Amino acid sequence: MKTSFLAHGKVILIGEHSVVYGYNALAMPIMSLHIKTTVEPATQMWMDTAHYQGSFFMAPSEYDGLKYVVKTMLEKANSTETLKITYTGEIPIERGLGSSATVALATTRAMNDYFKLNLSENEIIAITNHAEMINHGKASGLDAATVNSNYLVFFNKKAGPTALRAKLNSTLLIMDTGELGSTKKAVSLVHEQVATDPKAAAKIAKLGKLADEAKSAWLKKDQAQIGTIFNQAQAILHSFCLSTSKIDQLQKIALANGALGFKLSGSGLGGIVIALCHNSEIAQKIAAKCQNIIANSWIEEI
Repeated sequence: MKTSFLAHGKVILIGEHSVVYGYNALAMPIMSLHIKTTVEPATQMWMDTAHYQGSFFMAPSEYDGLKYVVKTMLEKANSTETLKITYTGEIPIERGLGSSATVALATTRAMNDYFKLNLSENEIIAITNHAEMINHGKASGLDAATVNSNYLVFFNKKAGPTALRAKLNSTLLIMDTGELGSTKKAVSLVHEQVATDPKAAAKIAKLGKLADEAKSAWLKKDQAQIGTIFNQAQAILHSFCLSTSKIDQLQKIALANGALGFKLSGSGLGGIVIALCHNSEIAQKIAAKCQNIIANSWIEEI
């Protein structure tokens, strides 16, 4: 018997970092980027990924979240069965595209199907989010909610996710800087500033307010306003030292070539950036001008 589950990635539009402090955030699934988890019987517990092939529970520490998922699901199934769990797909790791939440969700769902556990949605998301806590030290639940959604997600840590089905009728250019971000390091960097500087706490509150404004502008299909909000958010994230010289360079190119707004997405210190564009032609033009300094790009109609 073999079971598989395909889960997609995500991109945070606005509210990264501030969402950890209880403010709202807006994120969207990226249906074109996904990871498939396949579970099948084996003679020993085995993990097969692009970066690691070997004993599941002897995998490096970056897989600790997955080890938790598998251990928890085996306990729920009251099973000592040995399995081979294979991961295939194309979501780059440590870029802010939700790779860790995606594999945690896909593993939970694939094992739920394999053992016919019939876990509830809340149970599946709780396991996924706990894996995220292990991976990143502090997780708001936003990534887990968005990789589990087919629609734009308006999220609050207390209230949870709300699906927004409205379209902006715009184009989002996502660019991979090729620089590995570190969520743990970035979250810690912001936390230190918030704990010691009242101005930093005020900036976090402003990021949360911008997320509320972005939701309102989205529902009005006000592309220009969302572009302005992106630029304001980027200035705040930059002030927290989360930007890099490459991100700054990409910002200049994007805004000089017709982008309505630009910001990093995710924890920062590398990872991905997003540029809001009127249409795909502008997005393609910006991507072409940036192609020599980025690892990859994707264009999503939003």
